[in-house]
Amino acid sequence: MIKNDALRDMATQLFGMTEAEMNKVTPEMEEELLNTAEVVGNYRLVAEVVSARCCFAGCQPGQKIVVDNLVQVNARESTAPLCLGVLGPLMDKSHVLADRMNHKGSLTAHMSGLRCVDPGLDLGGLGTVEFTVRVEKR
Repeated sequence: MIKNDALRDMATQLFGMTEAEMNKVTPEMEEELLNTAEVVGNYRLVAEVVSARCCFAGCQPGQKIVVDNLVQVNARESTAPLCLGVLGPLMDKSHVLADRMNHKGSLTAHMSGLRCVDPGLDLGGLGTVEFTVRVEKR
């Protein structure tokens, strides 16, 4: 059950939670949500293309995908084509950042890079793209 008034307001207004749904939130979940709410708007994920080979979407080295608020692709600041092949791996990185926020961890600590899901020509796909991933303070 959510006890914090500000979090209750956010749960109803932003998430559309009902009273019954808020009653399912454990005290531990509430604490994690409060921790994340303190910092989520201050940091972003940036995935930058470091290599691209035969990419069907046209990704090129130096292009980037910017993710704000853990889940919102910032189309204005992103320069890479938004390819479905990178969204799953990028969401995994967003979960890492969310966990750091939930537990007040080091938000800008090193984060490993990622590859799109296309395995490339040698493994029966077409192309493949590799990204570095970093967390930036906004």
